[in-house]
Amino acid sequence: MKKIILFADTGIDDAIALIYAIKNPDIDLMAVVAGWGNTDRDRSARNAAYLLKLAGRSGVPVITGSTRPLNGETPVFFPEIHGEEGLGPISPPMPQQAFRRRTNFGRLFRLIKQNPGDITIVNVGRCTSLALAWYLSPDVMKLVKETYIMGGAFLEPGNVTEVAEANFYGDPLAADFVCQHAPALTIIPLNVTRDALLTPALTDFIDSRAETPLQQIIKPILDFYYDAYQELEPGIEGTPQHDLAAVMASLNIPGMFSYVKKRVKVEDEDGYAEGLSIADFRPGVPECSGAGCARIASSLDIELFTANMLDILTRP
Repeated sequence: MKKIILFADTGIDDAIALIYAIKNPDIDLMAVVAGWGNTDRDRSARNAAYLLKLAGRSGVPVITGSTRPLNGETPVFFPEIHGEEGLGPISPPMPQQAFRRRTNFGRLFRLIKQNPGDITIVNVGRCTSLALAWYLSPDVMKLVKETYIMGGAFLEPGNVTEVAEANFYGDPLAADFVCQHAPALTIIPLNVTRDALLTPALTDFIDSRAETPLQQIIKPILDFYYDAYQELEPGIEGTPQHDLAAVMASLNIPGMFSYVKKRVKVEDEDGYAEGLSIADFRPGVPECSGAGCARIASSLDIELFTANMLDILTRP
């Protein structure tokens, strides 16, 4: 069983990733670190706690993370995509103000120290909280077994600007730091997550098997997400499950993903290319190794992805 700490900015795609992690018998969910991103930090933490409560998993700690990017700028949120509360039409009956005092990286570090070499971090939101953890205690963070991050777009259009993916664009300083310093790093970029589509027909199938309150919120939040995506990308066949793909990648399911190894930089200067993820894909350039080298997902077997997703999300 894989011990995972999930770093999230709990909007809709994060919610599906969290539901998958809760329901997957191969995942031991150790904690959720919730930061700003799709919505503000307090709502992000509240949403994670709400989903865990619906699942009867309130014992999983929710640690609040960052409230804004490392450059100190006021963050921008996306209610038109994720809803005012971050979960589409759902308004969790829990006050977000209760999470303002839950920033406790000491608890995060204790979990890692209690499980040296056995924790996988999966970061599916902005990289700010993860970068802060490295700034605060690099010696503890070196005890993490491996790190997966959803972010970037390599030789691929962005989804928030022409060249930048949202997680890297939201805090390029943090993204660049993590890419340069986190050992055993795997990056799951838009190159593959754009293929990880959940169509309305698949959503209806999941809903037809929904037996629990946790399963029953999947359809309303994904219907909201689908309508939002029809405005963003008219005619898209479904909703891209960016964050679910990253959680699934961490399980190393044979044949689902293929990878290349590259050194990655993220443009952190103001300007046209801010948030751009950069790696050397020129022909003949050898793959990297050692510190600062990341695996980048380059392809996804969509049939394997879909089969695994349906298996887990429809389990009683």
